[in-house]
Amino acid sequence: MKKLSSLVLAVLLALALAGCGGEPPATTPAPLPDPPAGEQAAGAESADAAGASRTWSKEEVLELFEASREKSWEAAACVPFYDQASGLAGAVLFQNGDTGTACVAFLGADGSCRMGGTDAQLASEPALEYLGDGAVSFKTVGEDGDARDHRMSITIEDVNVTFKSVDEPVK
Repeated sequence: MKKLSSLVLAVLLALALAGCGGEPPATTPAPLPDPPAGEQAAGAESADAAGASRTWSKEEVLELFEASREKSWEAAACVPFYDQASGLAGAVLFQNGDTGTACVAFLGADGSCRMGGTDAQLASEPALEYLGDGAVSFKTVGEDGDARDHRMSITIEDVNVTFKSVDEPVK
Protein backbone atom coordinates (compact mmCIF):
# COMPACT_ATOMS: atom_id res chain seq x y z
CA MET A 1 0.00 0.00 0.00
CA LYS A 2 2.89 2.36 0.82
CA LYS A 3 4.44 1.76 -2.61
CA LEU A 4 1.14 2.53 -4.36
CA SER A 5 0.67 5.75 -2.36
CA SER A 6 4.23 6.80 -3.14
CA LEU A 7 3.75 6.06 -6.82
CA VAL A 8 0.49 8.05 -7.00
CA LEU A 9 2.09 10.97 -5.14
CA ALA A 10 5.10 10.93 -7.49
CA VAL A 11 2.86 10.94 -10.58
CA LEU A 12 0.76 13.83 -9.20
CA LEU A 13 3.90 15.80 -8.39
CA ALA A 14 5.30 15.22 -11.89
CA LEU A 15 2.04 16.37 -13.48
CA ALA A 16 1.94 19.49 -11.31
CA LEU A 17 5.52 20.37 -12.22
CA ALA A 18 4.83 19.81 -15.91
CA GLY A 19 1.94 22.30 -15.78
CA CYS A 20 -0.67 19.99 -17.29
CA GLY A 21 -3.96 21.50 -18.40
CA GLY A 22 -2.77 25.09 -18.77
CA GLU A 23 -1.97 27.04 -21.90
CA PRO A 24 1.66 27.94 -22.53
CA PRO A 25 2.59 31.56 -21.80
CA ALA A 26 2.41 34.00 -24.71
CA THR A 27 6.07 34.89 -24.40
CA THR A 28 9.14 33.35 -22.88
CA PRO A 29 10.60 35.40 -20.03
CA ALA A 30 13.92 37.00 -20.86
CA PRO A 31 16.78 36.88 -18.36
CA LEU A 32 16.71 39.69 -15.84
CA PRO A 33 19.62 42.08 -15.52
CA ASP A 34 21.29 42.09 -12.12
CA PRO A 35 19.99 44.91 -9.92
CA PRO A 36 22.45 47.58 -8.80
CA ALA A 37 24.48 46.47 -5.77
CA GLY A 38 22.59 48.83 -3.44
CA GLU A 39 19.25 47.28 -4.41
CA GLN A 40 19.99 43.59 -3.94
CA ALA A 41 17.49 41.72 -1.76
CA ALA A 42 18.44 41.24 1.87
CA GLY A 43 17.36 38.73 4.50
CA ALA A 44 14.33 36.57 3.78
CA GLU A 45 13.05 38.78 0.94
CA SER A 46 13.21 36.84 -2.32
CA ALA A 47 14.95 38.18 -5.43
CA ASP A 48 11.67 37.98 -7.40
CA ALA A 49 9.79 40.09 -4.86
CA ALA A 50 12.60 42.65 -4.77
CA GLY A 51 12.74 42.85 -8.59
CA ALA A 52 8.99 43.21 -8.92
CA SER A 53 8.61 46.08 -6.48
CA ARG A 54 11.68 48.17 -7.20
CA THR A 55 11.92 51.10 -9.57
CA TRP A 56 13.71 50.16 -12.77
CA SER A 57 15.99 52.48 -14.72
CA LYS A 58 15.56 53.22 -18.45
CA GLU A 59 18.73 51.23 -19.14
CA GLU A 60 17.38 48.15 -17.33
CA VAL A 61 14.03 48.32 -19.16
CA LEU A 62 15.89 48.65 -22.47
CA GLU A 63 17.97 45.57 -21.54
CA LEU A 64 14.74 43.61 -21.03
CA PHE A 65 13.54 44.83 -24.44
CA GLU A 66 16.82 43.90 -26.13
CA ALA A 67 16.45 40.32 -24.87
CA SER A 68 13.14 39.97 -26.80
CA ARG A 69 13.80 42.29 -29.73
CA GLU A 70 13.72 41.34 -33.41
CA LYS A 71 16.34 42.81 -35.76
CA SER A 72 13.81 45.04 -37.52
CA TRP A 73 12.59 46.72 -34.31
CA GLU A 74 14.03 50.16 -33.58
CA ALA A 75 13.47 51.54 -30.07
CA ALA A 76 12.18 55.12 -30.11
CA ALA A 77 11.42 55.81 -26.44
CA CYS A 78 11.39 54.09 -23.08
CA VAL A 79 9.59 54.74 -19.82
CA PRO A 80 10.28 52.78 -16.62
CA PHE A 81 7.48 52.37 -14.07
CA TYR A 82 6.25 49.91 -11.51
CA ASP A 83 2.71 48.64 -11.96
CA GLN A 84 1.91 46.43 -8.98
CA ALA A 85 -1.33 45.05 -10.48
CA SER A 86 0.42 43.58 -13.50
CA GLY A 87 4.04 43.33 -12.36
CA LEU A 88 5.23 45.61 -15.17
CA ALA A 89 8.64 47.31 -14.98
CA GLY A 90 8.27 49.62 -17.97
CA ALA A 91 7.45 50.04 -21.64
CA VAL A 92 9.46 50.57 -24.81
CA LEU A 93 7.93 52.30 -27.83
CA PHE A 94 9.42 51.04 -31.07
CA GLN A 95 8.99 51.16 -34.82
CA ASN A 96 8.63 47.80 -36.57
CA GLY A 97 10.86 48.15 -39.63
CA ASP A 98 9.11 45.28 -41.44
CA THR A 99 5.63 46.81 -41.22
CA GLY A 100 6.45 50.49 -40.60
CA THR A 101 4.06 50.54 -37.66
CA ALA A 102 4.38 51.69 -34.07
CA CYS A 103 4.41 49.08 -31.30
CA VAL A 104 4.73 49.06 -27.53
CA ALA A 105 6.57 46.36 -25.61
CA PHE A 106 5.27 46.12 -22.04
CA LEU A 107 8.05 44.53 -20.02
CA GLY A 108 7.49 42.58 -16.83
CA ALA A 109 9.77 42.61 -13.83
CA ASP A 110 9.92 38.82 -14.34
CA GLY A 111 11.45 39.32 -17.81
CA SER A 112 8.22 38.77 -19.77
CA CYS A 113 7.54 40.86 -22.86
CA ARG A 114 4.03 41.52 -24.17
CA MET A 115 3.54 43.62 -27.28
CA GLY A 116 0.71 45.64 -28.71
CA GLY A 117 0.73 47.54 -31.98
CA THR A 118 -1.07 50.09 -34.07
CA ASP A 119 -1.28 50.66 -37.82
CA ALA A 120 0.06 54.20 -37.40
CA GLN A 121 3.62 55.43 -37.83
CA LEU A 122 5.48 57.14 -35.00
CA ALA A 123 5.76 60.91 -34.95
CA SER A 124 9.29 62.32 -35.15
CA GLU A 125 9.01 63.16 -31.43
CA PRO A 126 6.72 60.46 -30.01
CA ALA A 127 6.72 61.71 -26.37
CA LEU A 128 6.07 58.34 -24.66
CA GLU A 129 4.40 58.83 -21.29
CA TYR A 130 3.16 56.40 -18.64
CA LEU A 131 -0.40 57.28 -17.59
CA GLY A 132 -0.85 54.71 -14.80
CA ASP A 133 -2.87 51.50 -14.63
CA GLY A 134 -0.91 49.86 -17.46
CA ALA A 135 -1.54 52.69 -19.96
CA VAL A 136 0.89 54.72 -22.07
CA SER A 137 0.41 57.56 -24.54
CA PHE A 138 2.52 58.63 -27.49
CA LYS A 139 2.32 60.64 -30.71
CA THR A 140 1.73 59.08 -34.12
CA VAL A 141 1.12 60.30 -37.66
CA GLY A 142 -2.16 59.25 -39.28
CA GLU A 143 -2.64 58.18 -42.91
CA ASP A 144 -3.66 61.78 -43.66
CA GLY A 145 -0.29 63.03 -42.35
CA ASP A 146 -1.85 64.71 -39.29
CA ALA A 147 -0.45 64.27 -35.79
CA ARG A 148 -2.44 61.95 -33.52
CA ASP A 149 -2.45 61.19 -29.80
CA HIS A 150 -2.37 57.45 -29.28
CA ARG A 151 -3.17 55.71 -26.00
CA MET A 152 -2.50 52.01 -25.45
CA SER A 153 -3.27 50.03 -22.32
CA ILE A 154 -2.62 46.49 -21.21
CA THR A 155 -4.65 44.38 -18.82
CA ILE A 156 -3.19 41.15 -17.49
CA GLU A 157 -5.46 38.68 -15.70
CA ASP A 158 -3.84 35.29 -15.12
CA VAL A 159 -2.87 34.09 -18.62
CA ASN A 160 -5.24 36.51 -20.40
CA VAL A 161 -3.57 39.61 -21.86
CA THR A 162 -5.76 42.33 -23.40
CA PHE A 163 -4.67 45.48 -25.21
CA LYS A 164 -6.85 48.53 -25.77
CA SER A 165 -5.78 51.13 -28.30
CA VAL A 166 -7.32 54.56 -28.91
CA ASP A 167 -6.18 57.06 -31.55
CA GLU A 168 -7.40 60.68 -31.49
CA PRO A 169 -6.51 63.89 -33.33
CA VAL A 170 -4.10 66.18 -31.45
CA LYS A 171 -6.10 68.93 -29.74
